Amino acid sequence: MNQKSLAIVIVAVLIVAVVGVAAYWALSSGGETNDGETNDGETNNGETNDGETNDGETNDGETNDGETNVGNASSLQFSVSIVREGESYETMYSAKNIGTSDLMIRIDLSTTEGDIVYIVNGAQQKAWEYVGDEWNDLSDAFSAQWDMWNPTLQGYTDNLSSWTGAEEWTYTDTDGSPVTIYDITVNQSLADSLFEP
Repeated sequence: MNQKSLAIVIVAVLIVAVVGVAAYWALSSGGETNDGETNDGETNNGETNDGETNDGETNDGETNDGETNVGNASSLQFSVSIVREGESYETMYSAKNIGTSDLMIRIDLSTTEGDIVYIVNGAQQKAWEYVGDEWNDLSDAFSAQWDMWNPTLQGYTDNLSSWTGAEEWTYTDTDGSPVTIYDITVNQSLADSLFEP
């Protein structure tokens, strides 16, 4: 791998690490929202539900038939936009067999240097990366790839636990960077071939 590709990979790993730490911090902060108010039953727009149950409606009045329940999802696909130091980073996550040892994760990163793809396939216990128009087998480092990308996916999934089906979900990272999760689809059929080179 040349120095340019290595630099891109290092930046991607750093972004993932920061996001993972931010997700952990956000989840362990006792439900505090970005503006310092506690989230004791408040919806994303600040209106409380006064202890009432969600009787099948999302914020926009459409019925909620389970398509927004990220916590029980077996497959999930979403995109993330993070702005750090004036630079925007776009990443798409796809996951299948969530909650099992056969979890498959695909991460598509768009950079100014080109696209980078990581695949961690728990069903096959293999991992790959796509950098500089070529696939590299990372299966010898499967555990390290699993240990990096599984918690990252879990961090985003945890942040989406209160998602109500809105077009996008936005929060502030621990370093003050805005994070937007969008194009969220829950339990759609994802082909196994998506998780192979």
